Amino acid sequence: MPSAPAALLELEAACMAAVETWAGALLGSSLDAESDIGAMSDDGLVRTTEALARLGRRVEALQARCAAGLAERSRGGDADLARRHGHASAERLIAQTTGGRYSDAARLVTVGQATSRRQSFSGAPLPPRHPHVATALERGVLCVAAAEVIRRFLDRVAPAVDRDAVEAAEELLVDRAPVVGIDGLTRLVKQLEAHLDPDGVKPREDELRARRALSIWEDAGGMINLRGAFDPANGAPIKLAIETLVGAELRRARDAKRPFGEDWSEDGPQDPELGDAALADDRTIAQMNADALADIARLSLSSVDAPAALRSAMVVTRIDVESLESGSGHATIDGVDQPVSAATACELIASAGVTPVLVRRGSEVLDLGRSARLFSAAQKVALVERDGGCAWPGCQRPPSHTQAHHIEWWKRDRGRTDLANGIMLCSHHHHRVHDDGWGIVIRDRRSWFIPPSHLDPEQRPRAGNIAPSHLVGRHLAERRRRSEAGSTVGAGSHRAAAAVPLAG
Repeated sequence: MPSAPAALLELEAACMAAVETWAGALLGSSLDAESDIGAMSDDGLVRTTEALARLGRRVEALQARCAAGLAERSRGGDADLARRHGHASAERLIAQTTGGRYSDAARLVTVGQATSRRQSFSGAPLPPRHPHVATALERGVLCVAAAEVIRRFLDRVAPAVDRDAVEAAEELLVDRAPVVGIDGLTRLVKQLEAHLDPDGVKPREDELRARRALSIWEDAGGMINLRGAFDPANGAPIKLAIETLVGAELRRARDAKRPFGEDWSEDGPQDPELGDAALADDRTIAQMNADALADIARLSLSSVDAPAALRSAMVVTRIDVESLESGSGHATIDGVDQPVSAATACELIASAGVTPVLVRRGSEVLDLGRSARLFSAAQKVALVERDGGCAWPGCQRPPSHTQAHHIEWWKRDRGRTDLANGIMLCSHHHHRVHDDGWGIVIRDRRSWFIPPSHLDPEQRPRAGNIAPSHLVGRHLAERRRRSEAGSTVGAGSHRAAAAVPLAG
């Protein structure tokens, strides 16, 4: 058997290393790829993946060299190699040969050309345009995708930056690429570009700002779609606001996974950080992002500090009285084609920044604004004083993100719009109560949430949130009661001390 060509010796060594790693990871005899992987130890599977990655990088490096050669022989004329094979360019030929995308083929060509040796006009050999990238690619420590990120950056800044600074940047990027990966490499490139070409920061910023855009439309399925791109200055507050709200929800969900250890007691939970699996949040990150953006919009519509045009804007929900009373039927939202259920309309009507329009059959308007069934502003202030914000156990949403909810539903239970029948809930937990069937009771000015049997067969009540001022008041009153009870002699005095009411 002839020996491998010199150019393939490194590839042969990498292939043999992959074979040995694969064999060493097996806990039994080899059958096929799927069976072998199932038989590997955890550490063995990791080692095998790393060995195959090294082999893949070696293959990619040779593909880039071949791509550069194909491009060199496809420069037009009768000898154009790509055209002789029926393709308009070397990239098209490579894409067809590899079965990949044109963009991947173009990347192989550009990286191959940037890392191949050159010749001067006199025919003298010259090093590659990017020698450090070429060396790392040839050694199998740099993948083609990372090499392309570095190449684009170096070619972009080279005209405006000193040659030594460009070489130093190339060394740094090649050194860090295997550690930080392509995502980290992209972040590093942005910082390097700002340092090497400070005069170019403003033009790049202006270019990004000019590309900002946001499209909003309702699709055929009734979903409101958003597609946008924001420059750093405009995108930063949007990103921060959503990430902050979602981060708080993730911390609450993490705490909810701790063992449940709370019972029905007057003083509530002994450990306010104690979580409960029945309260766990099952939303995806994408769903949390969507809910956070909706909360921000609701807050903006009801904020007194919003621009005048926004303060005058209202989400208008239209529903006929019969549907509102029966809980069946549907409602419409101005500006949105997709109808919503009567239950959703009730939730919207309870929200800030939403105006209900109650009509009879035939669209005769009965009432504009908030009907008598809605909690008044004064009642909401009183409920916030009791609950502090969203009353759902562990929820950190502030009062501005909550709405007043009837504990005994207005339409289903004929519930009254009074403080004893009200509770403050954020939009997400309002849905949880409605959709999952949670029960709520108020005892001693404290809310308790009773889960449905499918979440907790024992239906153990969970203590709801309490306004911090009342929590402190209860604690201080209890300490005062104990102190007075310990210093008072006589049963009558003891009973008098024990009768001191808890604050709130």
